[in-house]
Amino acid sequence: MALKATVAVSQLDLDTANPRTNSEENQTAAMRSLIAVEKEGEKIYALALDICQKGELDPGDRLYVIRSETEEGRYIVVDGNRRLTSLRLLSQPALVDRDDIGLSGSLKQRIKRLQKDFKDHWPAEVDVAIFDDRISATHFIRLRHTGENAGAGRSAWSALQVARFDRTGSWQCLEQLRDDNALNLDVANQLASSQFAITNFERVASTKDYQDRFGFVLGKSSFSLLDNKQRAYAALSKLASDVVSGRVHSRDEFAEAKNMKAYFAEVEEAIRPPPAPSATPPAPSTAPNQSQGGGADATTSADSTKQTGDGSQGAEEGAASKVAKPPAAAAPAGAPAAATSGVRKKRDSKYLIDKKDLLTVTNLKCREIVNELKGQVPVADAPYACALLLRSLQEMTAEIYLDSIGAKKTTNKSTNIEQAANHLLGNSHATDPANRQELAKSFKASSSTYDQLCEAAHSALSVISPDHIRASWNNLGGGMDLLWKRIYANAQAVEKNKAHG
Repeated sequence: MALKATVAVSQLDLDTANPRTNSEENQTAAMRSLIAVEKEGEKIYALALDICQKGELDPGDRLYVIRSETEEGRYIVVDGNRRLTSLRLLSQPALVDRDDIGLSGSLKQRIKRLQKDFKDHWPAEVDVAIFDDRISATHFIRLRHTGENAGAGRSAWSALQVARFDRTGSWQCLEQLRDDNALNLDVANQLASSQFAITNFERVASTKDYQDRFGFVLGKSSFSLLDNKQRAYAALSKLASDVVSGRVHSRDEFAEAKNMKAYFAEVEEAIRPPPAPSATPPAPSTAPNQSQGGGADATTSADSTKQTGDGSQGAEEGAASKVAKPPAAAAPAGAPAAATSGVRKKRDSKYLIDKKDLLTVTNLKCREIVNELKGQVPVADAPYACALLLRSLQEMTAEIYLDSIGAKKTTNKSTNIEQAANHLLGNSHATDPANRQELAKSFKASSSTYDQLCEAAHSALSVISPDHIRASWNNLGGGMDLLWKRIYANAQAVEKNKAHG
């Protein structure tokens, strides 16, 4: 085990077997070789400047040393030779003037300027880790310099993570779009997993033509909207989606701003509002076999055929007729009143969750489940699969919510769901909608749905229909959305607190 200590810079020697250079015979040759491979000393100067400006080395990054075999009280730096060279040049004015270490005339003058402008504003002592020998230090030196090593080494930040850390204008833009639910799920997923190619987004969004055309200003560290927020959001959201899909990249037309005009026109066409409906009603149809006033019925029939296409509607109705009908589902709180006579009832999507629901799901696994329920697993084709997915989403959401409010979880999934429902009902939140109480009551009343889903999914005797699954979601959906909005808001509050120290 390495011994941690603080030693004087004057006690340290460069490593003459430094892997950055060929092996050298003495300290002068070791310094000369290191300066040469560090861009002829320019990178050493940049490090010296940073040390002067901060007055210290990175406090979390010790030099690795071993004891000298020839001189008592001296140490050989086996990792950290660049830092030692910078400190030597700053603290030894006579060393800078020597021609045998290979500094150019310009570099000599700049280092002397640092010595004058930041006099003694660099450490005379440094923190070190003292290893018994080179072999014992090898493993940790390798982890420092050979990449991620499947996670054991130092993991470099992606461009998105750098942008998030620096709060660049592009990150502020994407963050605002995400917070206002203006991004689709695929983009939100890539942002959360740091996979979004933000440099490709910047390639287009940073051009003056794109900003002028769609009404926003994107600077290196700022983002602002001009007059038409809706238009700017639409253009930026389209761009983000195209980055994820691969439509926008770094080659060909996107290599230079002057070649992007065709893409700008493509975005313009995509976000153009649909034409306003004509004020003059269409002439009544005179097609045969259509009675007067029966146009709505005919349209409904055609639309139903278009919806299924493969007869899935008929299959669903047939399956439902063979099982006991579930109790009528309570309408979700805040839902519009039942359609009046003569107004066509909105048809159910073949998927359980609407694309506009649960946009603030932050957990990646839960997002994948939501994605499957939104557009991959039709309810009529796989009601049991939907039951299992919905059950898993419900239990994970409850646990994540309890974590976000600092409440104690149990190993009993039903108890966690009940606890989350009680907290939702008994506590308000700044992000809650006006009908929060109604949504919370609906979720509380249906918290037993979890046990019902478990039984339906696993019991060999229970038969489940698509209508049962839809009824379950109608009761749970509003409360689940409330939980995720609060989870997201709590996470944002934690991030802001961290940012402000």
